[in-house]
Amino acid sequence: MRTPLRALLAVALLAPVLSVVAPASPAAAYPSSQIEFHGRGWGHGRGLGQYGSLGYAIDEDWDYARILNHFYGGTTKGSRANGSISVRLTAFDGKDLVVTSGSAFTIGSNAYAAGEAARIRRTSTGWAIDRAPTLGAGCTATWVEVQTVAASANPEARLAAPYTGDDVKKLLQAITCPDMTRRHYRGSLQALVTDGTARAINHVEMESYLRGVVPRESPASWGDLDGGRGMHALRAQTVAARSYAWAEQRHALYKTCDTTACQVYGGAGLNNTRNEHVNTDRAIQETAGEVRVHANGNVARTEFSSSTGGHTAGGTFTAVPDAGDDVASNPNHAWEHVVNVAALEAAYPSIGTLQTITVSKRNGLGSEGGRATEVKLVGDEGTSTVTGNDLRSKLGLKSDWYRIIDPSLNSPAVAVASMRTDAGLVVASTAGEALGYGAAGAPGSMEGVALASPVVAIAMTPSGEGYWMAAADGGVSAFGDAGSFGSLGGRRLNKPIVGMAATTTGKGYYLVASDGGIFTFGDARFLGSMGAVRLNQPIVGMAVHPTGQGYYLVARDGGIFTFGSAKFRGSTGAIRLNQPIVGMAVHPRGVGYWFVAADGGVFAFPSPRLFYGSLGGTALAAPIVGMASSTTGNGYWLLGRDGALYDFGDAGF
Repeated sequence: MRTPLRALLAVALLAPVLSVVAPASPAAAYPSSQIEFHGRGWGHGRGLGQYGSLGYAIDEDWDYARILNHFYGGTTKGSRANGSISVRLTAFDGKDLVVTSGSAFTIGSNAYAAGEAARIRRTSTGWAIDRAPTLGAGCTATWVEVQTVAASANPEARLAAPYTGDDVKKLLQAITCPDMTRRHYRGSLQALVTDGTARAINHVEMESYLRGVVPRESPASWGDLDGGRGMHALRAQTVAARSYAWAEQRHALYKTCDTTACQVYGGAGLNNTRNEHVNTDRAIQETAGEVRVHANGNVARTEFSSSTGGHTAGGTFTAVPDAGDDVASNPNHAWEHVVNVAALEAAYPSIGTLQTITVSKRNGLGSEGGRATEVKLVGDEGTSTVTGNDLRSKLGLKSDWYRIIDPSLNSPAVAVASMRTDAGLVVASTAGEALGYGAAGAPGSMEGVALASPVVAIAMTPSGEGYWMAAADGGVSAFGDAGSFGSLGGRRLNKPIVGMAATTTGKGYYLVASDGGIFTFGDARFLGSMGAVRLNQPIVGMAVHPTGQGYYLVARDGGIFTFGSAKFRGSTGAIRLNQPIVGMAVHPRGVGYWFVAADGGVFAFPSPRLFYGSLGGTALAAPIVGMASSTTGNGYWLLGRDGALYDFGDAGF
């Protein structure tokens, strides 16, 4: 994320002006008013992923049986005859049950004509049943009590004659007052008491119940995608929903509920509009009675969620990769969310003022270490270790698969790259953290990911809207508009990678090893290397000539090696240095280059025309690790290992 410059310290040196970006103290309050989360998926990630199911259906051409086998390992296809299921309607908890219909209906021995209204009220001794000729706005009506019954009677509204059509006005309508929301249900509506609270229960046949579930859980329009291949996602959802409902037993008096706590059920309609859909009705008919069963024959409680993020979370069913989750229409495969620090401090008041927040344990399933299982919160008044899911719940995150992007470096800074067209740069740490300054953003990082080798270099794309990071083992990670052109990760190298540079087109990059070996990717052209030459000192970095037709390598002693159109302008190879060279930068017009030593000494070639000052002789809090040129070439930045930035000439933001 782009981070403001927190502290500026003027230092008088040979250059006209020098400013320092000082790192935050580790004991200070969290260095931003907001916490940035980068996450994957939406929901718990157990069992079937709905977007993954769609992706497998339309991108991989899987049928619904294969989808179910993939997500519900350890289960097989089974069947269960249609029958009644009881659903708690949470909108009526603790409320009167007001019922009407466009058809005649009954409550016990009381018959109601079409258009009449009934009300079932909880009383101190049981239930009272009322009648009204019609309902007015806000449920105003002339109510007449027609019957009282014992508490155990649990009065139930039913249609006088069965109706299986699709005109929802002819079904039973349960109305919440005073907003007059009408919910249309197949089956019957019963009032009963559980845990001291009046409830409304819909008794409905399973196959009819599913007509109100499947289009609420997966968009019915999916069935029209890819010439109808999307129907397999709806069929898979139907079998999962049927199995889940049969396996439920939320209470002794009802089987399931109508919210995401169980699975979403909207009945047949809402406010005289049908919820059911021809596509999901078809999926239900085509899989009638089909369920998933365990080896013992029991129906599996087939949990599902919107998006797994690319890997299921395990649990009852074996954790598996979910390549289908990356389907183009999935907005939750990867997400970003910003939370105010004040909100976290309010959620966990025992910590006081937040200082650090880190994911301390993960489940190891999928990229970036998988889901957060433990998060450590450190404040000035205490430390709290919470589960990743607890943090997700309290902060309103989409899932517990997330990384926390700290707006300061928790690991040593290692490399810096500047934009070609604007005043901005990105700093990278050995752990793959990224901080953007000036016009540069930070569209991604490896922060919070366990790396096989530390990051050693960074290179920006021509637009400045992306970058690559290279690790010592040659692994390359791409962010923003940076393309992936390959890496050396997993290959045995003679020497570690120490630097990288992007091609001028942004469609390729170079990696260089400490022995001068050059590795090319994308449109990067191999123009020579020092891999077979005995070097006095190891290579520490490289840069591409602005023409794109050449490159430079620089050694620890300042020896320079040029290839292609890169011209030799001078070196420090024969000079005794106080500290070793750690990096180089090339002038944007190719008229020269600079080296920087660990003590901040800058060497310009040709000099003094390109020299704008240095830190040589200055007491530094941490050694310099790299440098980058300004857009004009009339200045440069130096980067300290502690993340401090020092600017010279016209470098600045």
